[in-house]
Amino acid sequence: MGTMTADIETNRYIFKTHGVCPPEIHFKISRGVLSDIRFVGGGCPGNAYLVSQLLNGREASDVLQLLRGIACRNGTSCPDQLACAIDAVKTGRLSSAASFRVVDDPLPKLRIGLIGELDGDASVLNHVAAAMSNAGVEGVICLGNLTAASTLNQETLKALRKLNIHAIQGPNDWNYANVKEQPNFPPLDLQERDWLVRLPHVRTFRVGGKPCLAFFGDFIQTLPGYSDYDPYALEMNMVCGLTHFMQDETVLPALEAMTPQFLADVILFSQPRKWGHWRAGGKDFIAIGPAAEGDSVSWGLLESLDGKIQFNRIQTGR
Repeated sequence: MGTMTADIETNRYIFKTHGVCPPEIHFKISRGVLSDIRFVGGGCPGNAYLVSQLLNGREASDVLQLLRGIACRNGTSCPDQLACAIDAVKTGRLSSAASFRVVDDPLPKLRIGLIGELDGDASVLNHVAAAMSNAGVEGVICLGNLTAASTLNQETLKALRKLNIHAIQGPNDWNYANVKEQPNFPPLDLQERDWLVRLPHVRTFRVGGKPCLAFFGDFIQTLPGYSDYDPYALEMNMVCGLTHFMQDETVLPALEAMTPQFLADVILFSQPRKWGHWRAGGKDFIAIGPAAEGDSVSWGLLESLDGKIQFNRIQTGR
């Protein structure tokens, strides 16, 4: 049996499993040593946690030999799938994961509904979803911070799934997913944390043929391994850093000089907790404000009319 190649840096991996309950295994390898093993999305959490704790800090090559061939069902098991993952790293069939996860919807739409920060308010979500349904939207995207210091976080996440609303992670959601939430945040069960950890940080889609990019804000730039050369990093860097979320108009000429290199024509973000729409360099920049402010509820309608992008904020009472 060969030895694992020593890693100069810590690499994070996401392995898609086969024949077992958890659909993904997340883990890190640094200088041939395993760490942060997590079986995500199903199975027995107690056994999975025990396996993770026992194997944390061990040489990946030793673990590969130890776990290979262990059977539970379908001729495999969670430990055997971890061995398959390690072998895939060793043989070059599994590349390290990007610092942030991008999910793309390839089917063009004409009308998309957009929801800002929900802050763990399930009643607001249900109110907005009903309004969007009446407006005939073809899809809905929620731009992060689904959770907050709210006792309704769990109810909100269940409602998102029931309503088939696409969501991306905000910093609150990322912290929950990685068990780093703030002390005043209420508990969240493992199933919901696993659902959050599998959410993308960035979602791409098309409205009337225009490529669109949705992300929360600059917390993505702080994720381990973030690179300015990652896909869509240029758009995010320009919005978050150069223009401070489009608040500094003096830098718009510099922004316009960079837009020909953008992959997206419409860039949406929600960190500033304000609503806004700007056009620069032939691109649309749209800030999505919070879903609820005082007694009012808001959502965004992004649509293609005569080949042009139109955006409107829809505001109603609770």
